[in-house]
Amino acid sequence: MLLSLLILFFILKTPVIAQNDFNINENIEYFVNSSGEALVTHQVDITNNFSQIYPKEYQLQIQGLPLSDLVATDESGNILQDLSVQNDITSLKLKFNQSKVGKGQTTSFKLVYRIANLAKHKGKTWEITLPQSIDSSPGNNHITLKTPSDFGSLSFSSVPINFEDGLTQNTTVIQNSSNNKILIIFGNYQLFNFELNYYLKNPSDKTIFSEVAIIPDTYSQSVFYQSIEPPPQGINVDADGNWLAKYQLAPHQELNIVAKGQVKTGLHLSNQILENFDPYLQDQQFWPVSDSQIQNLARTLSTPKTIYDYVVNNLSYNYDRLNYAGRQGAIAALINPSDSLCTEFTDLFVTLARAKGIPAREIEGFAYSNNPKIKPTNFTGDILHAWPEYYDTKANRWKAIDPTWGKTTNGIDYFNDLDLNHITFVTHGLNSQTPLAPGSYKKDFSEKSIKVDFATEEIEKENSFPVLSSKKKQIILNNSTPNSINSLQIYSDAINYQQKIENFLPYSSLSLSLPKISFWKSLSSRYQKITFTLKNTAGQTSVQSINYPQHFINLGITILAAILILSISGIIITSQTHEKNS
Repeated sequence: MLLSLLILFFILKTPVIAQNDFNINENIEYFVNSSGEALVTHQVDITNNFSQIYPKEYQLQIQGLPLSDLVATDESGNILQDLSVQNDITSLKLKFNQSKVGKGQTTSFKLVYRIANLAKHKGKTWEITLPQSIDSSPGNNHITLKTPSDFGSLSFSSVPINFEDGLTQNTTVIQNSSNNKILIIFGNYQLFNFELNYYLKNPSDKTIFSEVAIIPDTYSQSVFYQSIEPPPQGINVDADGNWLAKYQLAPHQELNIVAKGQVKTGLHLSNQILENFDPYLQDQQFWPVSDSQIQNLARTLSTPKTIYDYVVNNLSYNYDRLNYAGRQGAIAALINPSDSLCTEFTDLFVTLARAKGIPAREIEGFAYSNNPKIKPTNFTGDILHAWPEYYDTKANRWKAIDPTWGKTTNGIDYFNDLDLNHITFVTHGLNSQTPLAPGSYKKDFSEKSIKVDFATEEIEKENSFPVLSSKKKQIILNNSTPNSINSLQIYSDAINYQQKIENFLPYSSLSLSLPKISFWKSLSSRYQKITFTLKNTAGQTSVQSINYPQHFINLGITILAAILILSISGIIITSQTHEKNS
C-alpha cells in the first residue's frame, strides 16, 4: 500500500484575542500554472462579535511547502510585522494599520504569495493537497482552485466540490466549513508500466500443472501485455474474474516467468451485475461472519458507510508490523485494534458487511504511495495493499473503498471515491486466500518480484485478431497473443451469421457453432469456403476464410449415395438382361 503525503501544509491562526470573540471568513484562490506553481490570494475577514472587542494583531503559522514573494496588506498598506522560518514552519505576525471597532464591524486583510510545487505531476495525473485551516473559530473557508485545462478532468476529490470545465482553465469551488483535508486529483486516467516475476518449482516425480495469477481487466482498469515469457498453455478466468495462467512442469522442473506490460486505471467499464448474493455473504477463513461477536456488532451498524466509519474510527495502523506482516483476520482486529494492517482493516469491513447482508470481497494489489506514513503499504520484499469492495445494490455495481488510507491520512475520504493509484492484482470473494497475488511466487521471500512505475506514454497497441479454423460443425477461434480481445464482432453474409464476443482471453481458444444450411444448398461450390469478417472496437477488420466441413461431408454423402444408386441400378439392369437371355 503506497501513498503520497496528502497534507502539504497547515494554516494555524492564533489571534491575540480569543477567537470566539470573532467570526472569521476566508476566501482563498489558488491559481495554478502548467508547471504546478500556484499564486495564492488569501482574503481574511474578521467580524467582531462584541462592541468593545476588536483585533489589533494576528498571527499565522504556515507549515509545509516554502512560500515566496509574500505580501500582507490591509486597506491602508503593509501589515507584516515579523516573519520567521524554522524547519518547515513559516511564522507570520501581522499588525493592522487600523482596526474596525464595534459589534459587526469587519477588519479585512489579504495575503498574496507563491507555492512552487502545489500541484504534483504523477504519471498521467496532477495531485493537489490544499492547506488545512485548523482553528475552532466560527466561519467558513471558501476556496477557489483554478488549474490549466490540460491537467484533465477531475478524477478524485476528498470533499464535495463544484467543478467547471473550461477551454483553457478549469475551476474548482470548495466550501470547506468542516475543515476536512482536501485532496484533489486531475486526470482522465493513470498509466503504470509493470514487470512481474514468478518462480515455480515442481518437487515431485510426476508432471504437474500449476497456475499463477496475472493482472486482469476489471471494471476500473485495462491491461496490455507486451510479453509473457514463457507463454502459458492457456489462461482461465475464475468466478471472481481472476486471470490464471496455466503452466505444465516436468518432474523437479524449476520455471521463471516474466510478464511485462502496462495497466490503465480510472476507467468506468461495464461492471458485473451480481444476481446471486449468497456466495459473497459466507464465512471464510479470516471472515467469521457467523461469529456471535461479529453478529452483535453488525446489528449496531446500518449501511456500508457506517461500517466503514466504524473500521476507520476503531482500528489503528501498526507501522511496526510492516516488515513481518502476517494476516490476522477480523476477530483479531476486534480483540487488538491497535495492531492492524491493511489486511485487518479490509477483513473487518468484509466480515461486518457480510454479517449485515451486504456482499463484500477483498482486493489485493498495488497502490502507489510516496509517503508510507500517510498511505502505508505492506512491505515484504514487494509493496502490496489490500482494500475492500462492497456491492452497491442501488447502483447494481461493485464499489471499491479504502478504510486503511481513510484512517492513516487522518481525514481523506476514501469511501465516496477511490484515487487512480490502485491496481487490482487479484479478487478474493469466493475464497479469502486464493488465488495468490503476484509477488507471492518467489524463490526467496525477501526478494523483489514486482516492479511498477508511472508511465508517461501509452503503449501503441497492435490490433490483433484471432485465427479462424473449422472442426466438424464448429468455428474455432484461437487467440495466441498475450492480450484479451474485447467486443469482437464476427459475421458472414454468405450464411447469414453474426456473433459478438465480449471478452476473448489471451492464449485461449473458443468454439462457436456454425448455422445449419439445407442439405441441397450446402452442396453448392460457393459453400466450399465460408468468408468471415472480424471487426474490433476500433472499427478495424480482418477477413478470413475457412473450409465449411458440412459442404464436404454432404458432398461425400451425395457421391456415396450416387455410387450406391448406380451400383444397385447396374445390378438390377444386369439381372434383367440375364433373365431375357435365358
